Amino acid sequence: MLPNEMILHICQYLRNTDILYSLFNLNNRFNAIINGFCYNLNLNNTTHKQFNCVLSNILSRIGSNIQSFVLNGNWTSFLSNKIDPIHFHLNLSLMFPNLHTLTLEYFTGEQLCTFLDEMQSPLKLVELNIKYLMDNRFNELLEQVLSVNNCQLRSITFDQNSIFLPLEIIDKTSLYPNIEELTVNLIDYEMLGNLFTLLVNIRRLHIKLGIAPSVSTASLKNVPTLIHLKDFQLYSIEMSWTFENIQDIMCKMPSLQRLALYLSTEDRRLVNKQDLATILSSSQIQMDLFILYHFSEPSIEIDTSLDTWPRDQISMTRLSDGSDQYALIHTVPFHGNSLVIPSILGKSMLPAWKYMQKVRNLRIRGELSSIDMLMIMQQLHRIETLKIDLNPDLEISIETQSIVLHLPQLKKLKVSGSCELFRILEAAPNLNDLSITFDCYNRIINDESLCKLLEKRIVRLEIFRLEHNQKIQLDLIIKKFTNLRHMVLSISDSSSDIDSLLLQALEMRREEELIYLCIKGPLSPNGGRSLRQWLNDHSFLQGKDSYAYDDHEKRAHLWL
Repeated sequence: MLPNEMILHICQYLRNTDILYSLFNLNNRFNAIINGFCYNLNLNNTTHKQFNCVLSNILSRIGSNIQSFVLNGNWTSFLSNKIDPIHFHLNLSLMFPNLHTLTLEYFTGEQLCTFLDEMQSPLKLVELNIKYLMDNRFNELLEQVLSVNNCQLRSITFDQNSIFLPLEIIDKTSLYPNIEELTVNLIDYEMLGNLFTLLVNIRRLHIKLGIAPSVSTASLKNVPTLIHLKDFQLYSIEMSWTFENIQDIMCKMPSLQRLALYLSTEDRRLVNKQDLATILSSSQIQMDLFILYHFSEPSIEIDTSLDTWPRDQISMTRLSDGSDQYALIHTVPFHGNSLVIPSILGKSMLPAWKYMQKVRNLRIRGELSSIDMLMIMQQLHRIETLKIDLNPDLEISIETQSIVLHLPQLKKLKVSGSCELFRILEAAPNLNDLSITFDCYNRIINDESLCKLLEKRIVRLEIFRLEHNQKIQLDLIIKKFTNLRHMVLSISDSSSDIDSLLLQALEMRREEELIYLCIKGPLSPNGGRSLRQWLNDHSFLQGKDSYAYDDHEKRAHLWL
């Protein structure tokens, strides 16, 4: 008989739904082991049989142990039907009375508003993570999120893949002293004043701003001081900031200990350590700068500013864009774990990547060839998620054997455009989530070496930029990718329908129902009638609850 420690060690390599489905209720010993360590529940990447079993037979018995739960927005219709007669979101507090952390993935703005409005939150819920928030946004959404659980949340995170949000203060008497940590994407700088006003006790604040023609910090003039703020990050590399702009922000943060600024500027004072020291808190311990500096003066002036830093604390890479001259200036060591690299930097910042080894999440686009991309990747051993969009016209046939890649932590890859995939996939043994264009899918599915690399790795596959009436070889995908559990298909033109794709998928349905499929797009009027006729002809589906079409969100959901 295996000791409990050995069983727990084995379970570390399995998804928790696999553990619950395979081991729960085998005997009292396994139940005790599972109850002792199964604190996190993620229903993503399950088969239909596992999904049903966990919801119908197991959830009610382990719910009091669950402290962290991940919910996919694509599945809310299924969940509402499974947990009948009361909707799932109304049962959340009863099912998970000790829930501490809730993660919501792939919700639309409207869907999230509805879910949060109707959700009865567990009393112990203090952390909310929102990932891949899509589509529509509402002026009241951010305030609605801040007030979840009767203003008991302490930490809220919108990931960098989520949409940019507006912020309008409707009730000027409403404050959120409960919020201690917030990571958010705001539409523009004008919302900083509103945000600072609401978060009187904030301790950690990371903000990514959208693009605007110019920057003004006038909204901060009458904002109270954030006396508890210790950690602040501002990401706004697409807009040009002045020293006074940053000074207006820093004066609201007297207790700051960690500062990270990702900015564009023409103001050399923002890269001069002595000038920066005049506006920073005396409690400052760590500062990370990633500055795209536009030359508006002789380069000797920049060199003079950089001389105010110890040589081992600052790095500069010169680059050009037509007649414009730039310098990428960043602190050393660089502690940032997420970067979005605009096209203007591209291959010109290649020398700087050796300092970026702590980066875990990277999005890079623009004028890069595959060889440039491989040279970058050989520096990023800790990368976990990677989104790349390269120009196919820059493909160069160059010997790359001297480039050694080691990407043991890369789990999610999204590729737009053209890229040398084999070398990246070969170096990423733990990659399980792949998002690719239809053109890229065609290259992979017809390349035996690429399919072999992905055969047992890929659990989630997304194919986007599908054109109307293009065919997906679903049977071939299922055959080649044996561990696939989650697939998403998206058409490129929102006015095109998904009739042929959906009927093709329905004809492919198998009894095992191993793979969840989401097809994004509208049905045509004729398609709706054809679908109803197909379902009438296959009435056995109606009792299995393995198909749904959300007419409002324009998405079809089914298991294959």
